[in-house]
Amino acid sequence: MKNQRRIAIITGISLVLMAIFGIFSLGYAYTQFDNPEQSEFLKDIILANMGLYQSMLIGILIIIILDFIVSYTLYKYFENDNKKMSLLSGIIRVIYTLIFVIATYYLTKNLNTNELTNQKVISNYHKFQTIWNSGLVIFGFHIILIGWLMKLHHKIPKILWSITLLAGVSYMVTSFLKVVSPDSEFVETLIMILALPMTIGELGLAIWLWIKGGKGTTPKNSEL
Repeated sequence: MKNQRRIAIITGISLVLMAIFGIFSLGYAYTQFDNPEQSEFLKDIILANMGLYQSMLIGILIIIILDFIVSYTLYKYFENDNKKMSLLSGIIRVIYTLIFVIATYYLTKNLNTNELTNQKVISNYHKFQTIWNSGLVIFGFHIILIGWLMKLHHKIPKILWSITLLAGVSYMVTSFLKVVSPDSEFVETLIMILALPMTIGELGLAIWLWIKGGKGTTPKNSEL
């Protein structure tokens, strides 16, 4: 029980830290450079804000490390509910994280901005977006599995696992549409509508795990 509680706390804190660094790196810093109206000046913008660009990459690196940690700790936490499904969800999250690593590589190439043309800098950004969004489709499947494991866990409130399942579907749909139609206004509107469940899903689980996870937990399906 103590070990389960420890795993829950590590997972909860890791997910919260991922959210914090995600807000900074992908929610704030990334958007300072990802502006279609200023794409013709992207090289100059990065050069003028290299400190912010480097900080963004450091934040992404921390997110990647935490993603690998969470891939394992979520598996360990839910393995007594359904070991095969928990293992599958962990493997899928690792695959997503590796795809995220590949996508981030193209952002790191822009650190050599002086040696690149503006068109090449823009191309690296577009490759990051396409690869990352492709990975998020896989991530959505992982979240769906986590939502189902939360349901099997029985101790997690229905509203929380229901939102997580919706978040998983939202990730899959919006990310797929971003890949096939990256400039669609409809897709952007849909993302705004689904942003709330996508945010609450994993963050809600994080807070629950941090506060209540592993308290009084007893194995149910350890033979699976």
